[in-house]
Amino acid sequence: MKKTIGFILVLIAGIVLFYVSGLSQQFQSVAHMQAWFQSQGAWGYLTFIVICILTAIFMLPGGLLAIVAGIAFGGVLGGLLTAIGSTIGATVAFVLGKTMLRDTIVKKYGQNKAFQRIMQGVNENGTEFLILTRLVPIFPYAIQSYAYALTPMKAGKFTVISGITMLPACMIYAIFASDILTKGLSVGLSIKFTIMGIILFALTYIPKQVAKKRHLLH
Repeated sequence: MKKTIGFILVLIAGIVLFYVSGLSQQFQSVAHMQAWFQSQGAWGYLTFIVICILTAIFMLPGGLLAIVAGIAFGGVLGGLLTAIGSTIGATVAFVLGKTMLRDTIVKKYGQNKAFQRIMQGVNENGTEFLILTRLVPIFPYAIQSYAYALTPMKAGKFTVISGITMLPACMIYAIFASDILTKGLSVGLSIKFTIMGIILFALTYIPKQVAKKRHLLH
């Protein structure tokens, strides 16, 4: 209990520092955000990764992280940073869910249908179910790390699979954002977006169809 309280206090202090330092104001416009991240060098990368980690721990919506990274750092680098930060964040949440926050998670979410479905899916299908839920948005992404923490799955397997399956979408969204900002809309860019959109669609549609045929979804 003391460890949990201490951990929460540290995180709260970090959030307060984020606002007191003026970083929150820097992120209110694209120009300010780009200028701030670029002026920080390696510290800018670290700051963004920390934001990804906090997003995962607090189960906040993280859908815009790759877009923000694409704008701030460029497409490829932004996508890589998002994938790295999101993977670390998911792993931290997973480990916390298995250790110091386990009782809290069980008490608050143990009867949640999504949690129960994930635990059932892992028990019946193992790793395949993790791959499926990382690629296909069957369950809210923010809760998955804590839900998987309640299963027998090991942290190493969870980290590797999460990182690999999150990378394509992170790259695509970051490149989308970067190209629109720097190049504007054009016929060539529209074709590129169409191709990448098809790839993104395939990454979600194909696993879902395979899962249905193999009765992973029911």
